[in-house]
Amino acid sequence: MGKINIAIDGVSSSGKSTMAKDLAKIIGYIYIDSGAMYRAVTLYCLRNGIVKDDKTIDEEKLKAQLSNIDIIFKLNVETGRPDTYLNRQNVEGEIRGMEVSALVSPVSAIGFLRKEMVKQQQAMSLNKGVVMDGRDIGTVVFPDAELKIFVTASPEIRAKRRVDELRMRGNKETTYEEVLENIKYRDHHDQNRKESPLRKAEDAIVLDNSTINIEQQLQWAVDMYHKTIEKNNGKNRDR
Repeated sequence: MGKINIAIDGVSSSGKSTMAKDLAKIIGYIYIDSGAMYRAVTLYCLRNGIVKDDKTIDEEKLKAQLSNIDIIFKLNVETGRPDTYLNRQNVEGEIRGMEVSALVSPVSAIGFLRKEMVKQQQAMSLNKGVVMDGRDIGTVVFPDAELKIFVTASPEIRAKRRVDELRMRGNKETTYEEVLENIKYRDHHDQNRKESPLRKAEDAIVLDNSTINIEQQLQWAVDMYHKTIEKNNGKNRDR
């Protein structure tokens, strides 16, 4: 049975990363969190004086330091999921905080950075068997992916889920209102940026997960995977 590439796109905090991680684990594929790569770059900018006082990014300084940014993923044996490492430091928890969330959309809209990240992501997928989630995976990174999924949910549902996640991580200060405002801002910014805006690929399957739980979402994704594999195998037999 030949392997395929799976692209999972969607709006912020829609659960696409959870779906992608769990799906990859079940079917034995490699999971790549493209959003975590941009979050890691954002964290680097915060740590290295690349964020200006007005919260914009010093793009020239970032371009000059781009070669200093090394991002890799390592499997966490306790969770069974990959953690994000920035220059050999595990930053999985830190990149999920609100400080990074507030800046990741403008950082990810920077043209030269997106070109570099896309080049790295495409190199990771050459041998197939990859599940990757993000904003432009099905439209830019994996336009030929055999299975494309687009995940969405209402802003209010996403904000509640995000707050619950932050509470589990020990963050009790961030309010629901702050998270909802951030989600609406990111939706607008992601959909209207010039460089690789968020949009559904024409051949993507849409899942609105507002009224289903994580287990139901995962089962749906597994079913879509098996249907795609069967379809691909049928095409190969007909050749």
